[in-house]
Amino acid sequence: MDWRTCAAIVAAVILRQVLSFLFPSLHSILGQHVEVTTTMTSFKQMKEGLHLYEIGLSPYDGGVYHQAPIFLLLFKVAGKFGPTSPDSFITNVLYTFADIITAYFLCAISKSPKLAKTNQLPDWVVAAIYLFNPLVVATNISRSTAVLSNAAMVGSIAYACYNKNILSVIFLAVASHANFYTIYLVPPFLLLWTSTTNTSTASVTKYLFLYIMASGGLASIGYFMTGSWQYLSATYGSLLFFKDLVPNMGLWWYFFMEMFAFFRPLFTYIFQLYSLIYVLPITFRLHNYPLMAITCIVGITTISKSYPEIGDLGMYISLLSLFRFIFPNVRYALLAALVILHSLVLAPNFYHLWIYLGSGNANFIYAITLVYAIGMTLIVTDTLRAALRIEFDGGEDPSKSVIQI
Repeated sequence: MDWRTCAAIVAAVILRQVLSFLFPSLHSILGQHVEVTTTMTSFKQMKEGLHLYEIGLSPYDGGVYHQAPIFLLLFKVAGKFGPTSPDSFITNVLYTFADIITAYFLCAISKSPKLAKTNQLPDWVVAAIYLFNPLVVATNISRSTAVLSNAAMVGSIAYACYNKNILSVIFLAVASHANFYTIYLVPPFLLLWTSTTNTSTASVTKYLFLYIMASGGLASIGYFMTGSWQYLSATYGSLLFFKDLVPNMGLWWYFFMEMFAFFRPLFTYIFQLYSLIYVLPITFRLHNYPLMAITCIVGITTISKSYPEIGDLGMYISLLSLFRFIFPNVRYALLAALVILHSLVLAPNFYHLWIYLGSGNANFIYAITLVYAIGMTLIVTDTLRAALRIEFDGGEDPSKSVIQI
């Protein structure tokens, strides 16, 4: 790690400490914004679940806490070193460390043999793109637990890139236990885990079995912590069946708010199927680029998941920074960036008009989430097209059109 990367990390640490010290109320303000945090990642709801757990009650009895039991265990241990309020020193250190370790993993991936390209971005640029991204900083300050699950996911990618597959399996199991949609990354991860060996049925089965065992172990920990399997319905059930009908940056909530209850099961399955249906085709089509397949699936779930937040976009942009070699073949970067910037600026204003001032309605915020989805779709499809162009002819002449007959 060179001095510029270290300087970027130190500057990022200082930025987070200064924001926490000068604006102590910023944590709660951002934590209330539906663009920044959701019911599946809310620090406030996590603290309520932790309180119920510490006094001997099930954290899922109140119908408020919908996150994985592993977060209760983490913050209970952290609480032994001091208070874990949003502005406390312990919480600040934990979230800052999570961002730093994520940046470190991204730098490691950038230099890995499985991403062997001569024109990669320097480490300090890769780290800075993540650490100073306003979306990532806002997610960190809001204390969204997505920061922690993203760190586990990126750690899994980094370990897979250096053939430390057992650690990669464990990190992926932790990430998918904390964030269910990470399970969609298992197919491209199987390609990563078996890339240095003969991709036989035996080797694929081996790593799939290890992943299932690790996930089962984490699920069992949740059972022993809560005393029942109720948490599965309260966490993954709430996410899959969209039980907590609250506005967010996704495409789900408005449909289900306007829909008759009779139709909800059908459209719940359709929406979840839409999230899942791209996984295997993208994995098969990009089997030579499993890291790109992982990035594309992350981008698609950012659009189609039931409870998205801006931190998902920040993570996706950080993963895209690893693929500098596709940038010359990207056509609509400026348009997509402007569309997303437009939606991110207007979303909190429209939500404020609707909820606080009463001078708007749900159409305001949903219209801007549609714009956000269009911008995300532009990025995902454009980068996917660029990756396929690289595979087709090396992308030596980006201005040259490719016509398939």
